[in-house]
Amino acid sequence: MKKSLLLKIVVIVFAFVGSLSGAYAQVTTSSMTGSVRDAKGPLPGASVKATQISTGTTYTAGTNAEGRFNIANMRVGGTYKVVVTFVGFQPQEFDNITLKLGEPFSLNIVLKDEGVTLEQVQVVGTRDAIFNSKKNGASTSISKEQLETLPTLNRSLSDFYRVTPQANGNSFGGANQRFNSITIDGAVNNDVFAASSSAITPGSGANTQPISLDAIQEIQVVLAPYDVTYGNFTGAGVNAITRSGTNRVEGSIYGFGRNQSTVGKTPNGLKSADFTDYQYGFRVGGPIVKDKLFFFVNGEMGRKKQPTINNAGDPGAVLTVAQADALSTYVRNTYGYDVGSSAGTDAETQNDKIFARLDWNINSKNQLMLRHNYIKAYDDVLSRSSSAFRFGNNGGRNNSEQNISVLELRSTISESLSNNLLLGYSRVRDARSTSGSLFPHVEIRNFNASGNTVAFGSERSSTANQLDQDIFEVTDNFKIFAGNHTFTVGTHNEFYKFRNLFVNNRYGYWQFNSLADFEANRPSRLEVIFPIGDNPGEAKFGAAQLGFYGQDDIQVTPELRFTAGLRVDVPLFFDTPLANPVAVSSFGYRTDITPKSRPLVSPRIGFNYDVFGNKTLQLRGGTGIFTGRVPFVWLSNQFSNNGLLTGEVRLTSAAAIPGGFQPDPNLQSSVGTPGNYQLNLIDPNFRLPQVFRSNFAGDIKLFAGISATLEAIYSKTLNNITYKDINIAGVTGTLNPALSGGQDNRPTYGGKVNSKVTNAILLENSNNGSAYSLTAQLQKSFANGLGAMVAYTYGEAKDVNSGTSSTAVSNWQFNQIVLDPNNTPLAYSTFDTRHRIVGSLNYGIHYGKNKLFGTSIAVFYAGRSGSPFTYLYNGDLNGDGSNGNDLLFVPISAADIKLVDIPAVTTGANPTPLITAADQWTALNAYIEGDSYLSTIRGQYAKRNGARLPWQHSFDLKFIQDLGGMIKGTSNKIQLSVDIFNVGALLNKDWGRAYFLSNNASSLIGYNSAGGGGYTFRAPTSGTAYGVDQIPSRWAAQFGVRYIFN
Repeated sequence: MKKSLLLKIVVIVFAFVGSLSGAYAQVTTSSMTGSVRDAKGPLPGASVKATQISTGTTYTAGTNAEGRFNIANMRVGGTYKVVVTFVGFQPQEFDNITLKLGEPFSLNIVLKDEGVTLEQVQVVGTRDAIFNSKKNGASTSISKEQLETLPTLNRSLSDFYRVTPQANGNSFGGANQRFNSITIDGAVNNDVFAASSSAITPGSGANTQPISLDAIQEIQVVLAPYDVTYGNFTGAGVNAITRSGTNRVEGSIYGFGRNQSTVGKTPNGLKSADFTDYQYGFRVGGPIVKDKLFFFVNGEMGRKKQPTINNAGDPGAVLTVAQADALSTYVRNTYGYDVGSSAGTDAETQNDKIFARLDWNINSKNQLMLRHNYIKAYDDVLSRSSSAFRFGNNGGRNNSEQNISVLELRSTISESLSNNLLLGYSRVRDARSTSGSLFPHVEIRNFNASGNTVAFGSERSSTANQLDQDIFEVTDNFKIFAGNHTFTVGTHNEFYKFRNLFVNNRYGYWQFNSLADFEANRPSRLEVIFPIGDNPGEAKFGAAQLGFYGQDDIQVTPELRFTAGLRVDVPLFFDTPLANPVAVSSFGYRTDITPKSRPLVSPRIGFNYDVFGNKTLQLRGGTGIFTGRVPFVWLSNQFSNNGLLTGEVRLTSAAAIPGGFQPDPNLQSSVGTPGNYQLNLIDPNFRLPQVFRSNFAGDIKLFAGISATLEAIYSKTLNNITYKDINIAGVTGTLNPALSGGQDNRPTYGGKVNSKVTNAILLENSNNGSAYSLTAQLQKSFANGLGAMVAYTYGEAKDVNSGTSSTAVSNWQFNQIVLDPNNTPLAYSTFDTRHRIVGSLNYGIHYGKNKLFGTSIAVFYAGRSGSPFTYLYNGDLNGDGSNGNDLLFVPISAADIKLVDIPAVTTGANPTPLITAADQWTALNAYIEGDSYLSTIRGQYAKRNGARLPWQHSFDLKFIQDLGGMIKGTSNKIQLSVDIFNVGALLNKDWGRAYFLSNNASSLIGYNSAGGGGYTFRAPTSGTAYGVDQIPSRWAAQFGVRYIFN
């Protein structure tokens, strides 16, 4: 599609928006609905007036012929006062009403004749978050009160949406976190490029939150909303709305901090080195013109400095101080390169945030909101684990700068028409820098034990890594209230412009199978990608995703609400990659294409049934299709890796690298055969992610006001991803029977379709995959300030490719298989959760003069089964060109595995003794017998994600003490707080353990093709494939002080 079409599309969208003379935005506002009756029936023409006390904002509506009323586009929060009047009847007032994000407040009133004397006409309005006629699918609302009282160390959104029973980190319902949609004030706040494998908001690489927590009013998480205005996700939709000013000047100055004195020892017995982690800021809001114009401003700074862990010589570290010093000296004397420090290194993280918002009540029919969020941040990156050590100059710094603006116009055209228009613009600039001078990235494997690695040199993914994102969006939703029907017609459109510079292995990536091989200059692998023209290897392209929808929300009876809608999403691509004729002649695919702009249809239906009409038993659910965004990093690969921007050298054996290691970063392309390159291709019929999702739930009022929920969610994959390397020539035979006594008969591969192409990775769709979850939840709020919740979720998620990487070749080569690397069977997803239990208990009380003293305590528990992981070989066993995808065959006896002696190393700084094959078998057999997974599959192949890490449990606590008083008619408080994460580790050093395994895979057994092939085994130093994640396994506390005035 030509770029000139972009202007035409924008014109069409705005023309469509302009034709919607009124609308409503579901995800930034709330609403009120209900009926007015007398003893005889409906009262048409009754007046309903709702006033938000804090801002003076007034909404009015009249009842229709059925006595029903609807008020849309209402400000979220409280408190509201509602007055209902009708000639000849006593007026009724409802006070202290609070509105929740995206959830209508239902108010059904029966008026009395004026002649009837009422003892009390004032009623306190209450809202039930569970028994809500609008709710049909699984969702969780997190109120401002919960944001203020639940434990949080990072003051991040993710610290709060973990209360969602189906959540697991940033993943929901077993889906890849890249498939979530994050919005703030209804506008996109995703990292839509999705380069990160774990985080989901822009700036995550710089370890910054997308917005200050003090700017947030409320958070909503939806997994199965059958309202078609929700879209662009197949995982979950997370929406937060921000605070606004009111008629009262109110604000806060705050600071939170922790250091080495507020954390416990790590499980390996180490005290924390000196570190600091401080956040401080302010917020203030108030009127510019009373009842008319309001402001809110928040500023915050974060300053963090902490040392690395698992440093040389630490308990459980990969290598000793002596070994690190010897290796450092060897590299400096041999190659003239300083590898950097092996000791603890202070890593800095800094961020500055400024948020400003204006709210204008233009008149009684129109309200305007304008806000801007600015963030500048950086994060020093140098990670070390119990199985992977990196010298100091293998680190770097991630930098990020963001400017995000949103404008929203909410309009009430008449009592039956309303409109919501939202415009957003995001500008995000991310870049990585490296430490030390440029040098190839070197990785020494099997250092002291199988699977251990030591790395030095310029980190291979950071030497050419920059990302620019510009996103413009326009949303307009139009509502028509007609009797028992609420019709919605709307559009949501996102326009993207990207510049992505990412050349992995730009200055070389070298692997050595052992320290002895490194000192003998016997590399086992080389990968280098280099520019071959003026373009440094960057991809520039524009795209869009247009969404159009309509639905009918029907109040069939007072007890039954039914929703039916249709959404159509259309992807557009405004640029195409360069054309490489080799791709067509060799593989039958063009490089100069993008996915076709085909409409993706998403019908949905939902229902909510109050069975007895008294909110004691509610049945709800729905079914439909959800369409997400494709993570654009996966499409960017086609622009970068078309064979015309970069060349590649990939050598996978010592024999193929006769000259040995090349230390000059600028001469990497001279090793091996220059001019090779990688191709990333895409199926022209590739479609955006889609799932079919159904939900059924029952909410029950039990004794003593306890609410119980039973919820089931099922998702079937319609469009997900799969990768193939179509440059593999084909099967050459089966594995040498001498390697396994004829027990392992997997096919072997060899040769390439085109020898000039290292890999030709094809991105296609797959409809194989599914996920389901079953949740049971109990909740209770007591009148004395006590609240409790507990939930258990069982879930399973399966896929053919979990899409954990940003690069095409990694998504292919690290997807483990036994048979065909281009036809991965269905297996448990990396995001499979299985068991999860969450619970919270909170208590708060206000006392003293004017109730300005207060005490609150909250406890949150999360326990889950461990993450899945895979057992595989270290080496390219089947000859498909990947040394990280061959699943393990688990031997029954020594006859099933050809172990070869590991020779003694008698020279160099780190001599090691001979390890015979017999000794290796004894150790391997003991390991298998001691492993709960491998011991059950002897004589079989391990499955992808078949093993699991141990269960993890964590209790977190927050305590708040308010000390307040009145000064000249204004309340003033000093608030002291402490958050403690992983309280169990504070009580017992063996509790609260977290576990970690790099890439969720253990290369347990080494394979070397030399001499007809053979295996080697060194038992992991920890005795298990995984290690204890030291930092999350210790307790940590954060102290806070806050001054509040209002």
